[in-house]
Amino acid sequence: MIKVWLSALMLGAALTLAVPSVDARSKKEEASVSKSGREDKKPESSQKFVKAYGKIADQYEAEDYAGALEGLDKLAGGKTSPYEKAKIAQLRGFIHYNQDELPEAIEAFKAAIATDALPNTEHFQLKLTLAELYHMNEQFAESIASFDDWTKDADPVTGKNWALQAKNYFDQDDFENTLIFIDKAYATGDAPERAWAQMKANSLLSLERTDDAIAFGRDVLAKAPDDMEFVNFLSALLLDAEKPQDAVTLLEGLRSQGKITQENLYVNLYVAYRDVERPIDAAGAMREGVEKGVVKKTKDRMMQIGEAYYDGEDLTNALVFFREGAALTTDDGTADLYVGQVLLDEEKPQEARVALSTAIQKGNLKQLGNAYYQLGIAELDSGNEAAAIAAFKKAKGFPESQKNSEQALKSLGL
Repeated sequence: MIKVWLSALMLGAALTLAVPSVDARSKKEEASVSKSGREDKKPESSQKFVKAYGKIADQYEAEDYAGALEGLDKLAGGKTSPYEKAKIAQLRGFIHYNQDELPEAIEAFKAAIATDALPNTEHFQLKLTLAELYHMNEQFAESIASFDDWTKDADPVTGKNWALQAKNYFDQDDFENTLIFIDKAYATGDAPERAWAQMKANSLLSLERTDDAIAFGRDVLAKAPDDMEFVNFLSALLLDAEKPQDAVTLLEGLRSQGKITQENLYVNLYVAYRDVERPIDAAGAMREGVEKGVVKKTKDRMMQIGEAYYDGEDLTNALVFFREGAALTTDDGTADLYVGQVLLDEEKPQEARVALSTAIQKGNLKQLGNAYYQLGIAELDSGNEAAAIAAFKKAKGFPESQKNSEQALKSLGL
Protein backbone atom coordinates (compact mmCIF):
# COMPACT_ATOMS: atom_id res chain seq x y z
CA MET A 1 0.00 0.00 0.00
CA ILE A 2 1.17 3.49 -0.74
CA LYS A 3 2.44 5.44 2.17
CA VAL A 4 0.07 8.35 2.56
CA TRP A 5 0.97 11.71 4.04
CA LEU A 6 -0.69 14.74 5.52
CA SER A 7 0.69 18.06 6.69
CA ALA A 8 -0.61 19.72 9.83
CA LEU A 9 -3.80 21.67 9.19
CA MET A 10 -3.46 25.38 9.64
CA LEU A 11 -6.34 26.57 11.75
CA GLY A 12 -8.39 29.65 11.11
CA ALA A 13 -7.41 33.22 11.83
CA ALA A 14 -9.35 33.15 15.07
CA LEU A 15 -6.35 31.57 16.74
CA THR A 16 -4.10 34.47 15.94
CA LEU A 17 -5.20 35.74 19.29
CA ALA A 18 -4.95 39.31 20.40
CA VAL A 19 -7.14 41.52 22.58
CA PRO A 20 -10.05 42.06 20.17
CA SER A 21 -10.76 45.78 20.20
CA VAL A 22 -11.01 46.05 23.95
CA ASP A 23 -14.48 47.51 24.16
CA ALA A 24 -13.92 48.26 27.83
CA ARG A 25 -12.09 51.28 26.41
CA SER A 26 -15.41 52.61 25.12
CA LYS A 27 -15.11 51.44 21.51
CA LYS A 28 -18.62 51.40 20.05
CA GLU A 29 -19.64 48.11 18.46
CA GLU A 30 -22.03 47.79 15.54
CA ALA A 31 -25.10 45.64 16.14
CA SER A 32 -24.86 42.12 14.75
CA VAL A 33 -27.95 40.22 13.62
CA SER A 34 -28.25 36.60 14.74
CA LYS A 35 -29.64 33.98 12.34
CA SER A 36 -30.76 31.91 15.32
CA GLY A 37 -32.53 34.84 16.93
CA ARG A 38 -30.10 35.69 19.72
CA GLU A 39 -30.59 39.24 20.89
CA ASP A 40 -27.50 41.38 20.42
CA LYS A 41 -26.20 42.30 23.87
CA LYS A 42 -25.13 45.78 24.84
CA PRO A 43 -21.94 46.20 26.86
CA GLU A 44 -22.73 47.10 30.46
CA SER A 45 -19.55 48.27 32.09
CA SER A 46 -18.58 50.85 34.69
CA GLN A 47 -15.93 53.47 34.04
CA LYS A 48 -13.91 51.99 36.90
CA PHE A 49 -13.93 48.61 35.20
CA VAL A 50 -13.08 50.14 31.83
CA LYS A 51 -10.01 51.83 33.28
CA ALA A 52 -8.77 48.77 35.21
CA TYR A 53 -9.43 46.41 32.31
CA GLY A 54 -7.57 48.71 29.93
CA LYS A 55 -4.45 48.52 32.09
CA ILE A 56 -4.69 44.74 32.22
CA ALA A 57 -5.06 44.64 28.45
CA ASP A 58 -1.85 46.66 28.17
CA GLN A 59 -0.10 44.07 30.34
CA TYR A 60 -1.42 41.31 28.10
CA GLU A 61 -0.18 43.05 24.96
CA ALA A 62 3.21 43.47 26.65
CA GLU A 63 3.17 39.70 27.37
CA ASP A 64 3.13 40.30 31.12
CA TYR A 65 0.78 37.38 31.57
CA ALA A 66 1.37 36.91 35.29
CA GLY A 67 0.57 40.55 35.93
CA ALA A 68 -2.48 40.42 33.69
CA LEU A 69 -3.86 37.32 35.44
CA GLU A 70 -3.29 38.92 38.83
CA GLY A 71 -5.18 41.99 37.67
CA LEU A 72 -8.05 39.88 36.33
CA ASP A 73 -8.30 38.02 39.64
CA LYS A 74 -8.64 41.35 41.46
CA LEU A 75 -11.31 42.52 39.03
CA ALA A 76 -13.22 39.26 39.38
CA GLY A 77 -13.17 39.62 43.17
CA GLY A 78 -15.25 42.78 43.03
CA LYS A 79 -18.81 43.43 41.98
CA THR A 80 -19.09 42.84 38.24
CA SER A 81 -21.86 42.74 35.66
CA PRO A 82 -22.42 39.64 33.50
CA TYR A 83 -20.77 41.48 30.62
CA GLU A 84 -17.72 42.29 32.75
CA LYS A 85 -17.53 38.67 33.92
CA ALA A 86 -17.52 37.63 30.27
CA LYS A 87 -14.71 40.04 29.39
CA ILE A 88 -12.62 38.81 32.32
CA ALA A 89 -13.09 35.18 31.30
CA GLN A 90 -12.44 36.01 27.64
CA LEU A 91 -9.11 37.72 28.31
CA ARG A 92 -8.13 34.99 30.74
CA GLY A 93 -8.70 32.51 27.93
CA PHE A 94 -6.43 34.45 25.59
CA ILE A 95 -3.70 34.49 28.23
CA HIS A 96 -3.91 30.75 28.87
CA TYR A 97 -3.84 30.05 25.13
CA ASN A 98 -0.68 32.12 24.66
CA GLN A 99 0.94 30.10 27.43
CA ASP A 100 -0.01 26.81 25.76
CA GLU A 101 -2.47 25.99 28.52
CA LEU A 102 -5.24 24.66 26.31
CA PRO A 103 -7.50 23.04 28.95
CA GLU A 104 -7.47 26.26 31.00
CA ALA A 105 -8.12 28.37 27.89
CA ILE A 106 -11.06 26.14 26.95
CA GLU A 107 -12.63 26.46 30.38
CA ALA A 108 -12.19 30.23 30.35
CA PHE A 109 -13.84 30.62 26.94
CA LYS A 110 -16.67 28.30 27.98
CA ALA A 111 -17.24 30.55 31.02
CA ALA A 112 -17.30 33.65 28.81
CA ILE A 113 -19.86 32.06 26.47
CA ALA A 114 -21.95 30.82 29.40
CA THR A 115 -22.55 34.38 30.65
CA ASP A 116 -24.51 35.00 27.42
CA ALA A 117 -23.57 38.65 27.92
CA LEU A 118 -21.20 39.43 25.04
CA PRO A 119 -22.32 41.17 21.86
CA ASN A 120 -23.18 38.76 19.05
CA THR A 121 -19.93 39.33 17.15
CA GLU A 122 -17.75 38.35 20.11
CA HIS A 123 -20.11 35.65 21.35
CA PHE A 124 -20.14 33.83 18.02
CA GLN A 125 -16.42 34.30 17.46
CA LEU A 126 -15.69 32.67 20.82
CA LYS A 127 -17.73 29.63 19.76
CA LEU A 128 -15.51 29.20 16.71
CA THR A 129 -12.38 29.76 18.79
CA LEU A 130 -13.60 27.16 21.26
CA ALA A 131 -14.07 24.68 18.41
CA GLU A 132 -10.51 25.35 17.29
CA LEU A 133 -9.10 24.91 20.78
CA TYR A 134 -10.96 21.65 21.26
CA HIS A 135 -9.41 20.45 18.00
CA MET A 136 -5.93 21.46 19.10
CA ASN A 137 -6.50 19.57 22.36
CA GLU A 138 -7.60 16.49 20.38
CA GLN A 139 -11.14 16.69 21.74
CA PHE A 140 -12.62 16.08 18.32
CA ALA A 141 -16.19 15.27 19.33
CA GLU A 142 -16.37 18.48 21.37
CA SER A 143 -14.85 20.44 18.50
CA ILE A 144 -17.44 19.05 16.07
CA ALA A 145 -20.28 20.00 18.42
CA SER A 146 -18.89 23.49 19.01
CA PHE A 147 -18.42 24.02 15.30
CA ASP A 148 -21.99 22.91 14.55
CA ASP A 149 -23.23 25.30 17.23
CA TRP A 150 -21.21 28.14 15.70
CA THR A 151 -22.55 27.53 12.19
CA LYS A 152 -26.10 28.28 13.41
CA ASP A 153 -25.13 31.96 13.32
CA ALA A 154 -21.97 32.05 11.23
CA ASP A 155 -22.05 34.23 8.15
CA PRO A 156 -20.01 33.61 6.14
CA VAL A 157 -18.41 30.22 6.77
CA THR A 158 -15.00 30.33 5.08
CA GLY A 159 -13.07 27.53 3.44
CA LYS A 160 -10.71 27.46 6.41
CA ASN A 161 -13.70 27.02 8.71
CA TRP A 162 -15.05 24.04 6.79
CA ALA A 163 -11.53 22.59 6.65
CA LEU A 164 -11.41 22.64 10.45
CA GLN A 165 -14.52 20.47 10.62
CA ALA A 166 -13.10 18.19 7.92
CA LYS A 167 -9.93 17.76 9.96
CA ASN A 168 -11.98 16.84 13.04
CA TYR A 169 -13.44 13.92 11.12
CA PHE A 170 -10.15 13.06 9.39
CA ASP A 171 -8.37 12.72 12.72
CA GLN A 172 -11.01 10.18 13.75
CA ASP A 173 -10.62 8.20 10.49
CA ASP A 174 -14.14 9.19 9.44
CA PHE A 175 -13.22 9.72 5.82
CA GLU A 176 -16.74 9.92 4.45
CA ASN A 177 -17.52 12.97 6.59
CA THR A 178 -14.05 14.35 5.88
CA LEU A 179 -14.93 14.43 2.18
CA ILE A 180 -18.28 16.09 2.85
CA PHE A 181 -16.70 18.99 4.70
CA ILE A 182 -13.57 19.38 2.61
CA ASP A 183 -15.81 19.63 -0.45
CA LYS A 184 -17.69 22.41 1.37
CA ALA A 185 -14.33 24.15 1.82
CA TYR A 186 -13.64 23.95 -1.91
CA ALA A 187 -17.19 25.08 -2.71
CA THR A 188 -16.61 28.43 -0.97
CA GLY A 189 -14.33 29.45 -3.82
CA ASP A 190 -11.64 30.48 -1.33
CA ALA A 191 -8.06 29.86 -2.40
CA PRO A 192 -7.47 26.23 -1.42
CA GLU A 193 -4.69 25.34 0.98
CA ARG A 194 -2.34 22.38 0.62
CA ALA A 195 -3.88 20.67 3.65
CA TRP A 196 -7.27 20.55 1.94
CA ALA A 197 -5.90 18.64 -1.04
CA GLN A 198 -3.93 16.32 1.20
CA MET A 199 -6.97 15.52 3.33
CA LYS A 200 -9.12 14.84 0.30
CA ALA A 201 -6.50 12.71 -1.42
CA ASN A 202 -5.82 10.65 1.68
CA SER A 203 -9.51 10.22 2.42
CA LEU A 204 -10.20 8.95 -1.09
CA LEU A 205 -7.25 6.61 -0.82
CA SER A 206 -8.30 5.33 2.60
CA LEU A 207 -11.77 4.60 1.23
CA GLU A 208 -10.11 2.67 -1.62
CA ARG A 209 -11.59 5.03 -4.17
CA THR A 210 -8.46 4.73 -6.25
CA ASP A 211 -9.86 6.05 -9.51
CA ASP A 212 -11.30 9.09 -7.75
CA ALA A 213 -7.98 9.68 -5.99
CA ILE A 214 -6.13 9.51 -9.32
CA ALA A 215 -8.61 11.88 -10.95
CA PHE A 216 -8.29 14.30 -8.05
CA GLY A 217 -4.49 14.11 -8.19
CA ARG A 218 -4.57 14.93 -11.90
CA ASP A 219 -6.87 17.87 -11.22
CA VAL A 220 -4.52 19.24 -8.56
CA LEU A 221 -1.52 18.95 -10.89
CA ALA A 222 -3.42 20.53 -13.77
CA LYS A 223 -3.66 23.66 -11.62
CA ALA A 224 -0.26 23.34 -9.94
CA PRO A 225 2.01 21.22 -12.19
CA ASP A 226 5.11 21.95 -10.10
CA ASP A 227 3.60 20.64 -6.86
CA MET A 228 6.15 17.88 -6.37
CA GLU A 229 4.51 16.43 -3.29
CA PHE A 230 1.40 15.76 -5.33
CA VAL A 231 3.52 14.46 -8.20
CA ASN A 232 4.90 11.94 -5.71
CA PHE A 233 1.42 11.08 -4.47
CA LEU A 234 -0.02 10.62 -7.95
CA SER A 235 2.94 8.69 -9.37
CA ALA A 236 2.97 6.34 -6.38
CA LEU A 237 -0.78 5.89 -6.69
CA LEU A 238 -0.50 5.11 -10.39
CA LEU A 239 2.11 2.47 -9.61
CA ASP A 240 -0.09 0.96 -6.92
CA ALA A 241 -3.00 0.92 -9.39
CA GLU A 242 -0.82 -0.95 -11.89
CA LYS A 243 -0.65 1.95 -14.30
CA PRO A 244 3.14 2.27 -14.61
CA GLN A 245 3.10 3.74 -18.12
CA ASP A 246 1.02 6.66 -16.83
CA ALA A 247 3.60 7.13 -14.06
CA VAL A 248 6.41 7.11 -16.64
CA THR A 249 4.61 9.71 -18.74
CA LEU A 250 4.02 11.95 -15.74
CA LEU A 251 7.56 11.74 -14.36
CA GLU A 252 9.44 11.81 -17.66
CA GLY A 253 7.66 15.04 -18.56
CA LEU A 254 9.08 16.64 -15.43
CA ARG A 255 12.48 14.99 -15.82
CA SER A 256 12.85 16.40 -19.33
CA GLN A 257 12.32 19.86 -17.84
CA GLY A 258 14.88 19.26 -15.10
CA LYS A 259 12.21 19.51 -12.42
CA ILE A 260 12.81 16.27 -10.56
CA THR A 261 14.68 17.36 -7.47
CA GLN A 262 13.45 14.77 -4.96
CA GLU A 263 14.83 11.29 -4.42
CA ASN A 264 11.41 9.64 -4.13
CA LEU A 265 10.47 10.84 -7.62
CA TYR A 266 13.54 9.23 -9.14
CA VAL A 267 12.70 6.06 -7.21
CA ASN A 268 9.13 6.13 -8.53
CA LEU A 269 10.41 6.61 -12.08
CA TYR A 270 12.83 3.70 -11.62
CA VAL A 271 10.00 1.47 -10.40
CA ALA A 272 7.74 2.57 -13.25
CA TYR A 273 10.37 1.72 -15.86
CA ARG A 274 10.96 -1.66 -14.24
CA ASP A 275 7.23 -2.35 -14.30
CA VAL A 276 7.00 -1.59 -18.02
CA GLU A 277 10.04 -3.82 -18.58
CA ARG A 278 12.45 -1.08 -19.62
CA PRO A 279 15.33 -1.92 -17.25
CA ILE A 280 18.00 0.10 -19.05
CA ASP A 281 15.83 3.22 -18.79
CA ALA A 282 15.23 2.44 -15.13
CA ALA A 283 18.96 2.22 -14.50
CA GLY A 284 19.56 5.44 -16.41
CA ALA A 285 16.96 7.34 -14.39
CA MET A 286 18.31 6.25 -11.02
CA ARG A 287 21.88 6.78 -12.19
CA GLU A 288 21.03 10.33 -13.19
CA GLY A 289 19.56 10.98 -9.77
CA VAL A 290 22.74 9.75 -8.09
CA GLU A 291 24.99 11.77 -10.39
CA LYS A 292 22.96 14.92 -9.67
CA GLY A 293 23.23 14.31 -5.94
CA VAL A 294 19.45 14.02 -5.59
CA VAL A 295 19.53 10.28 -4.89
CA LYS A 296 21.83 9.25 -2.05
CA LYS A 297 24.66 6.97 -3.08
CA THR A 298 23.93 3.95 -0.91
CA LYS A 299 24.55 0.24 -1.25
CA ASP A 300 20.86 -0.39 -1.95
CA ARG A 301 20.65 2.27 -4.68
CA MET A 302 23.80 0.96 -6.36
CA MET A 303 22.31 -2.52 -6.20
CA GLN A 304 19.09 -1.33 -7.83
CA ILE A 305 20.99 0.28 -10.68
CA GLY A 306 23.15 -2.82 -11.08
CA GLU A 307 20.13 -5.14 -11.09
CA ALA A 308 18.44 -3.05 -13.79
CA TYR A 309 21.54 -3.13 -15.97
CA TYR A 310 21.86 -6.87 -15.36
CA ASP A 311 18.26 -7.49 -16.39
CA GLY A 312 18.92 -5.38 -19.48
CA GLU A 313 21.92 -7.62 -20.27
CA ASP A 314 24.39 -4.75 -19.85
CA LEU A 315 26.86 -6.75 -17.79
CA THR A 316 29.58 -4.13 -17.99
CA ASN A 317 27.54 -1.48 -16.23
CA ALA A 318 25.94 -4.02 -13.92
CA LEU A 319 29.40 -4.99 -12.68
CA VAL A 320 30.39 -1.35 -12.18
CA PHE A 321 27.41 -0.61 -9.93
CA PHE A 322 27.49 -3.88 -8.03
CA ARG A 323 31.13 -3.13 -7.21
CA GLU A 324 30.21 0.38 -6.09
CA GLY A 325 27.55 -1.12 -3.83
CA ALA A 326 30.02 -3.61 -2.43
CA ALA A 327 32.47 -0.83 -1.63
CA LEU A 328 29.86 0.93 0.51
CA THR A 329 29.47 -1.79 3.12
CA THR A 330 31.67 -4.01 5.27
CA ASP A 331 28.94 -6.10 6.92
CA ASP A 332 26.71 -7.14 4.01
CA GLY A 333 28.02 -9.36 1.25
CA THR A 334 25.00 -9.17 -1.06
CA ALA A 335 26.58 -6.77 -3.54
CA ASP A 336 29.80 -8.83 -3.57
CA LEU A 337 27.71 -11.92 -4.30
CA TYR A 338 26.21 -10.16 -7.31
CA VAL A 339 29.69 -9.13 -8.43
CA GLY A 340 30.73 -12.78 -8.31
CA GLN A 341 27.71 -13.89 -10.31
CA VAL A 342 28.35 -11.33 -13.05
CA LEU A 343 32.02 -12.34 -13.20
CA LEU A 344 30.97 -15.96 -13.61
CA ASP A 345 28.67 -14.89 -16.45
CA GLU A 346 31.66 -13.13 -18.02
CA GLU A 347 33.74 -16.29 -17.58
CA LYS A 348 36.15 -14.69 -15.11
CA PRO A 349 36.17 -17.38 -12.43
CA GLN A 350 39.34 -16.33 -10.64
CA GLU A 351 37.95 -12.82 -10.05
CA ALA A 352 34.59 -14.34 -9.18
CA ARG A 353 36.06 -16.57 -6.44
CA VAL A 354 37.55 -13.50 -4.75
CA ALA A 355 34.24 -11.64 -4.84
CA LEU A 356 32.26 -14.65 -3.61
CA SER A 357 34.70 -15.32 -0.78
CA THR A 358 34.37 -11.69 0.25
CA ALA A 359 30.57 -11.97 0.14
CA ILE A 360 30.65 -14.96 2.51
CA GLN A 361 33.12 -13.20 4.80
CA LYS A 362 31.01 -10.05 5.04
CA GLY A 363 27.92 -12.13 5.79
CA ASN A 364 24.27 -11.07 6.06
CA LEU A 365 23.38 -13.14 2.99
CA LYS A 366 19.78 -14.27 2.56
CA GLN A 367 20.85 -17.52 0.87
CA LEU A 368 24.28 -18.44 2.14
CA GLY A 369 24.03 -21.87 0.55
CA ASN A 370 23.83 -20.38 -2.93
CA ALA A 371 26.90 -18.27 -2.20
CA TYR A 372 28.86 -21.42 -1.31
CA TYR A 373 27.54 -23.15 -4.42
CA GLN A 374 28.58 -20.21 -6.66
CA LEU A 375 31.98 -20.23 -4.94
CA GLY A 376 32.30 -23.92 -5.71
CA ILE A 377 31.64 -23.23 -9.41
CA ALA A 378 34.23 -20.42 -9.41
CA GLU A 379 36.83 -22.61 -7.70
CA LEU A 380 36.17 -25.49 -10.08
CA ASP A 381 36.42 -23.23 -13.14
CA SER A 382 39.68 -21.86 -11.71
CA GLY A 383 41.16 -25.35 -11.47
CA ASN A 384 40.91 -25.58 -7.68
CA GLU A 385 39.05 -28.90 -7.34
CA ALA A 386 39.76 -29.39 -3.63
CA ALA A 387 38.48 -25.92 -2.80
CA ALA A 388 35.45 -26.51 -5.03
CA ILE A 389 34.62 -29.75 -3.22
CA ALA A 390 34.88 -28.01 0.14
CA ALA A 391 32.52 -25.25 -1.03
CA PHE A 392 29.99 -27.71 -2.49
CA LYS A 393 29.99 -29.70 0.76
CA LYS A 394 29.15 -26.56 2.72
CA ALA A 395 26.46 -25.60 0.18
CA LYS A 396 24.94 -29.08 0.59
CA GLY A 397 23.93 -28.16 4.12
CA PHE A 398 21.46 -25.49 2.97
CA PRO A 399 17.98 -26.26 1.55
CA GLU A 400 18.26 -23.81 -1.33
CA SER A 401 21.49 -25.31 -2.63
CA GLN A 402 21.36 -28.92 -1.47
CA LYS A 403 20.21 -30.48 -4.76
CA ASN A 404 22.63 -28.57 -7.00
CA SER A 405 25.53 -29.27 -4.65
CA GLU A 406 24.81 -32.99 -4.54
CA GLN A 407 24.78 -33.09 -8.35
CA ALA A 408 28.07 -31.18 -8.51
CA LEU A 409 29.71 -33.52 -6.04
CA LYS A 410 28.35 -36.52 -7.91
CA SER A 411 29.84 -35.19 -11.15
CA LEU A 412 33.18 -35.08 -9.33
CA GLY A 413 32.83 -38.72 -8.35
CA LEU A 414 31.82 -38.04 -4.75
